[in-house]
Amino acid sequence: MLKSLVGPLADYVLRGLSMRALRTLSRQWQLTAVATFSLGIAMALGMIGLSAANTMLLLPLAAPDPGRLVAIYSRAGDNGVDQISYPDLEYYRTNNHVFTGIAASPNSISLSIDRTNDGREIRIIGRPVSANYFDVLGIRPLRGRYFNAVDDRVNSHVAVMTYACWRRLGFDPNIVGKSVAGNTIVGVTPPSFTGSLYGLNGDLLYPLAQLDDPASFEKRDARRFFLIGRLKPGVSRRQAQAEITMLARQLAEAYPQADKGRTVVLTRASLLPPDALAGAQWVSAIVMALILLVLLIACANVANLLLAAAVGRRQEAAIKLALGAPRRRLIRDFLQESGLLCAAGGLFGFAVASAVVVRFNEFTYVFPMYGAYSVGLNLHLDATVTGLAVGLVLLATVATGLGPALYASSPRLSQMLAGEIVAGGGAKSRWRKAFVVVQVAVCTLVLTGMGLCLRNLQNLRRADLGFTARNLVGHTVYLQGEGFNEERGKAFYETLRRAAAAIPGVESVALASDMPLLGVNEMPVQRPESVETTSIARSIVDAGYFGTLRMRLLAGRNFTHSDRDGAPAVAIINRKMADTFWPGGDPIGKAVTAGAPPRRFTVVGVAADARYDSIDEAPRPFLYLPLAQNYSQGINVIVRTTGDPRATIEPLSQAVKALGINIFARPATFDDWIGLTLFPQRAAAVCIGALSGLGMALAMVGLFAAVSYSVNERRKELGIRVALGAGPGRLLRLVLGETAVVAAAGIAIGLLLGIAATVAFRSLLYGIGVVEFTVLVPVSIAMLAVCLAVAAISARPWLHIDPMETIRHA
Repeated sequence: MLKSLVGPLADYVLRGLSMRALRTLSRQWQLTAVATFSLGIAMALGMIGLSAANTMLLLPLAAPDPGRLVAIYSRAGDNGVDQISYPDLEYYRTNNHVFTGIAASPNSISLSIDRTNDGREIRIIGRPVSANYFDVLGIRPLRGRYFNAVDDRVNSHVAVMTYACWRRLGFDPNIVGKSVAGNTIVGVTPPSFTGSLYGLNGDLLYPLAQLDDPASFEKRDARRFFLIGRLKPGVSRRQAQAEITMLARQLAEAYPQADKGRTVVLTRASLLPPDALAGAQWVSAIVMALILLVLLIACANVANLLLAAAVGRRQEAAIKLALGAPRRRLIRDFLQESGLLCAAGGLFGFAVASAVVVRFNEFTYVFPMYGAYSVGLNLHLDATVTGLAVGLVLLATVATGLGPALYASSPRLSQMLAGEIVAGGGAKSRWRKAFVVVQVAVCTLVLTGMGLCLRNLQNLRRADLGFTARNLVGHTVYLQGEGFNEERGKAFYETLRRAAAAIPGVESVALASDMPLLGVNEMPVQRPESVETTSIARSIVDAGYFGTLRMRLLAGRNFTHSDRDGAPAVAIINRKMADTFWPGGDPIGKAVTAGAPPRRFTVVGVAADARYDSIDEAPRPFLYLPLAQNYSQGINVIVRTTGDPRATIEPLSQAVKALGINIFARPATFDDWIGLTLFPQRAAAVCIGALSGLGMALAMVGLFAAVSYSVNERRKELGIRVALGAGPGRLLRLVLGETAVVAAAGIAIGLLLGIAATVAFRSLLYGIGVVEFTVLVPVSIAMLAVCLAVAAISARPWLHIDPMETIRHA
């Protein structure tokens, strides 16, 4: 069936390369240029979107025989993707018979500072990987070598440099053997390397032996490793899944406290980690839908132009029909021209898309706190994208050419005798109005999407965070590699607190292991009167944390100086944890068993619920532990200022530097880190806004052309009305009235589609109702106002028409 439809259409397009069609289009070069440009821009967007979706979701890793690579992750019950502990990884490595190797990469980065030969200070971002990481991927080094087994067991301070970092350092030909950020470079990756975490492999990759938490290699519940395996020849993914499931059951039986109820899942290895695939699929689907809508607007625009051009050719078509030419031949001739236009637009779009892909295939994003980060996308327009682009060209050929072809190939003898063939009659007017309705409806839908994104951002910024974010400044300090033991580290934190408090304009100071909204760690917590454990988010904070963040304590007390080493271990929980563990009861004084190895904590306070990972997260249990009893090598100093928080950034940075440790991150205001938290939503709003602007521009060009041509056709009627005494105001009301009817129909359809889209994607939006009047009403008013303004501008030249001149040339 599909072949029977595509075959004739492809034949039409190929036969469109006739000289007749070329001559016809060359005589109407203005129309050809406008149509080619409109379609080209829309198709370029389509190809770029297809390339991004293809690379992220369909293409495997850039490695030999990528079909044998699989991603391995764990899952407990209905929870999402979880990582795997190192002891479990070792068990899978030792006891499986289906993999040639299993590599590991924890979801963590390290920051360090180095200096170039010319004295420039550069930040180096490192990622730890297992020694067999490159062997499992099967890629060869561009220079030097990769890791060996010794590197994974002994902290030999070696690293492999990414091609992006090598280029940033000037393509030093003698880079192998040199020391960068305290590591000897042993090799350089090829340019195509994007690793198992799409585009986020940093500057250096170093062995797992350099991890800052060696104890995590012994903890079976410390799940921090993404795994990637290579199947043996002849082994299917289903066979591998069966064996890895059996091994997971053995671990659950042997270690019920850590692995009971936990399963292991195998998926194909893609450029995104498993926990990001679902979100990427949604984003790709939404972006591609918007791009197709913009393409639809461009097609309707071009169809309107072709319809206008087809008016003068109906007499030619009538003569051909009278001489015996079949109608299908006339339709084919018109489709030839639209096919040529779409092919030219496709070639132009392919050139634009290629240039954009080359320009943004790799870019640097500047994070507020961590500085520049190189992101390699490895986008390319491969055979899959090219094939889909050809499909877009064929689709656009039908969308732009079929309507004008059907209209122009169906003239009637009565129309010819009445002289209506030139004017075009009512059928052409209906076609033209239909195309305008489509343009306005699609543009309304896209603008509604932009409005929902902006409203979503506004709701997120106004959300109750559980703390007061105004005038907060945060600074991250790492003591790894600084020679601090626990005793010296705790003393340093006291010095750090006093130094921050001495800065002019600082009202209060807090120390915490995690920055609000930038992610938190979890720990196993045993449920009351049960041996069952669950992972609960936690943060290590000092006594000034709740006061500095102005987070309310609902019951009990804050941490005090008496909560130190040697004293009974205490904790503060949030209200959600209190309601979950002791529903209807008083949690103060109750014991909580948490951590690995397990420790008993006495609950001394209940804090209000807050947002910890993201602004739109649902309330969840949370545990606060006192810093004096729980040492952390990484700490965030958070200060509240009395005035402009940005004035405190540089003094805080200088105060920390004066303490004699390396600084890898800059202080940031709450606005900075909330901007980082909202980066996906902001990126979506910018993308949809750009598509909306382009769609609006294309729609307005089409509306301008349609109204101008409609008024031009009616110049005889307008001349007669002027002769009978109609003034410019009355003529303008006539044009605007007809435009308002057509625009209102398009806006109504667009609003209905917008409500349907809101229902479909409401789960991705925060605080958005099914019928969001704060978005729909402004969009409707704006669309109607723009349509009427365009109609008024396009009709203005004909409002002061000379009736005698009009009738003489009619």
